[in-house]
Amino acid sequence: MALDTDITRRRALLAGGGTLAFGGGVTYLASRPDSNPSDETYVPEMSNRSDETTGFGAELAGRPIAGDLNAPIDVYYWTDYLCPFCARFEAETLPKLGREYIDAGTARFVLLPYPTIGSYSMEAMVWSLCVWDVVADETPAAYWNWHHRVFERQSDAESGSDWATADAFATITDETADVPLADVEACREERSEAVRGPIQDDLDLGQSAGIQGTPGFVVYNRETDAAGRIVGAQPYDNFADAIEQVRNA
Repeated sequence: MALDTDITRRRALLAGGGTLAFGGGVTYLASRPDSNPSDETYVPEMSNRSDETTGFGAELAGRPIAGDLNAPIDVYYWTDYLCPFCARFEAETLPKLGREYIDAGTARFVLLPYPTIGSYSMEAMVWSLCVWDVVADETPAAYWNWHHRVFERQSDAESGSDWATADAFATITDETADVPLADVEACREERSEAVRGPIQDDLDLGQSAGIQGTPGFVVYNRETDAAGRIVGAQPYDNFADAIEQVRNA
């Protein structure tokens, strides 16, 4: 798929105008992707917390960040744990993207909630952000292991989103090393509303940037304010091309 070579600045991207989507569009279907995901998963060499509001307008507080905080390129990743195309991206594209750009210090990868697919989408994100809150300071790799286990559970499900329940997430949490279920449950019980509140801001930011479904991405050069949008589970080469275009803009 040919990439659009136009680069836009932040204001144009947020306005949704112009030719700014890398890789063209992807048709979102209810059916599951028919490709066979690899067994490889990506756990970043470095993860960080930040209270920064980026030049693009992303609020990073409480959001999982993979990579060096000083990396010049941001990759914002809007996701939903009930999204089969997100599972496809995680299995087929993220491992190489992580090795070549995130671990190399070129890009930092920010996970942003976009819980719109099913009745448990929002609760799944509360689980995710509580897991991150509990482990981020001491064992951040445990968060990414948990995150990938959720997508593996989705991929193993026979159909639909019926797999996504409190019991399923509790089991995944309990079975993931270095993720204390009791602490995560305490976060869900005591801080659920505080965790939910900023998720609407993530949705609003994504929608203002033209993200209409998951997975959706914005590649943003924090030094030059150049940005581009990627829609769908695109292959690694499209991400690499988009990052290089924005990096050199």
